[in-house]
Amino acid sequence: MYILIVFLPLLSAIISGGFGRNLGEKGAGVFTSTCIVICWFISLVIFNETNLNTSILYLKLGKWLDSELLTTNFGFQFDVLTGIMLIVITSISALVHIYSTGYMSGDPHIPRFMCYLSLFTFFMILLVTSDNYVQLFIGWEGVGLCSYLLINFWFTRIKANKAAIKAMLVNRVGDIGLVLAMFVIFKEFGSLEFTTVFSVLNEVSYSNNMTFICILLFIGAVGKSAQLGLHTWLPDAMEGPTPVSALIHAATMVTAGVFLIIRSGPLFENSPLALIIVTVLGALTAFFAATIGLVQNDLKKVVAYSTCSQLGYMVMVCGLSNYSTSLFHLMNHAYFKALLFLSAGSVIHALADEQDMRKMGGLIKFLPFTYIMIFIGSFSLMGFPYLAGFYSKDLILELAYEKYYLTLAHWLGVFSALLTAYYSIRLIYLTFISNSNTKKERLMEAHESSWNITVPLGGLALGSIFVGYLAKEVVIGTVPPLVVPTIVKLIPTIFSLLGAILAFIGYNSFKTYKIFLPKINRGTVPNVVGPVVYSFLNSAWQFNFIINHFLVSKMLKFGYLVSYRILDRGFFEVIGPMGVSKWIVRVGQEISNLQSGKVYNYTLVMIIFVVLFILVNNL
Repeated sequence: MYILIVFLPLLSAIISGGFGRNLGEKGAGVFTSTCIVICWFISLVIFNETNLNTSILYLKLGKWLDSELLTTNFGFQFDVLTGIMLIVITSISALVHIYSTGYMSGDPHIPRFMCYLSLFTFFMILLVTSDNYVQLFIGWEGVGLCSYLLINFWFTRIKANKAAIKAMLVNRVGDIGLVLAMFVIFKEFGSLEFTTVFSVLNEVSYSNNMTFICILLFIGAVGKSAQLGLHTWLPDAMEGPTPVSALIHAATMVTAGVFLIIRSGPLFENSPLALIIVTVLGALTAFFAATIGLVQNDLKKVVAYSTCSQLGYMVMVCGLSNYSTSLFHLMNHAYFKALLFLSAGSVIHALADEQDMRKMGGLIKFLPFTYIMIFIGSFSLMGFPYLAGFYSKDLILELAYEKYYLTLAHWLGVFSALLTAYYSIRLIYLTFISNSNTKKERLMEAHESSWNITVPLGGLALGSIFVGYLAKEVVIGTVPPLVVPTIVKLIPTIFSLLGAILAFIGYNSFKTYKIFLPKINRGTVPNVVGPVVYSFLNSAWQFNFIINHFLVSKMLKFGYLVSYRILDRGFFEVIGPMGVSKWIVRVGQEISNLQSGKVYNYTLVMIIFVVLFILVNNL
């Protein structure tokens, strides 16, 4: 049973990819969805064993990497962390598979798409069930490969090509950090298995390399979980089909970095400096991404930047040594974020692939069920009381308040909550409530989607409402309440409500509120701040320009002028095989020139060598 949950998605991917033409469009969708649903049932049994009965299982299938001192087994570890992650991965993946059968209907390459989804699920399950860093790295690279294939699924689109390449290259930067961390871990501990490393941790806990290891591991997490600096691939990944966005941003790829930090928690606990770096960068990411989400007009990109912001919360609380709270928010986030993405896909599907919110509006009458779904997902994202996001986000901010030396992180998180509420209400208002800017022909054809799209939305809505309440004690345990002032507990909710009110007033008709608002004389208000700030935020703080101008262009010039012309085509070519072969050919040509074909030349050479031979013998 434990092995089945790992290899059933792989079997599903192989059959769908290899025999998709025989299965057909519906057959491939039904077969792959059934396999993942079976995995979900198995994950429930594993969750019962690992979390409710506190039973940990280790499976060793045999050695597969044996070189000198490095011996790595192909094995699996099913513990509390794995049990929760399997529930999240398989449930979200099963619903995305079912959703895809409706959303991708009519696409000629559905078997290939379902193959990629199942392969994605396999690598993520492999990542979270691994019992060593080498096997984890296989799953780590596997989800990166599948994300490239899925983002570039519509490979005839130039934007999809560029987005997939960008995602792959940016993630390679983070992967270098993880690989180097594995080298240093093996040097320090002599093993890459989690149980071995963590059991001998106290003996080398004061090593100077501990902080170095943690920072390298964090670099890997920054790339995969799109933290500030290596976040630029995440919004561009929206070029893939909407089910891909839900799978990447909810349960799989972006949470892999957070999972790595949680799994490596014992290492981080021995490096206070690394924990501070993790906290600060997570808080900055949460605030940074929230400010960008304010001005995005693409429906999917608003949700994508909210993902980046929520990942910042998860990383921030890891830096506060509360890994269970991070895991709790990861689980809650998976459900309401998948709900938002798939609901956005329902809107896009109804409007013939229109994604610009400025060209929407008035859809509440045509898509009432989708409106309710986005309403639930957005309010859960805001942390509205007693929805899933409320239980974890508020707890994160309370924990940050307790760390008095990291007050900056707490207030960045609080203001991020205000901004999150603002762009969530903005999304709802522009898409459903405001006056319609949609073409009449397109609006009249808008309707709710088929059952295989609406049913997954309903399941995710239930998760967005109840998961936080039902899973709180299971995930973070029954801990005593935090001793913080009552106002601190209320601040996140107050700021969220304030952000929601500001958004509604800002985007609603001013006629309703003109008696409460002062009359503004546009001639006396500077007309510079607004456009400048808007352009700055809309361009994502110019990160793409900065990276391309100051880093990428310099590296390209270095690569051509130094690495290519001086080293590859210069030094290495001269002393390398090509240079040696050219020298031998040139020497051979010089020697061959001695053969002039004239007898007297040959006679002269023979006489000279005979004379030299006689002289040498007489000495």
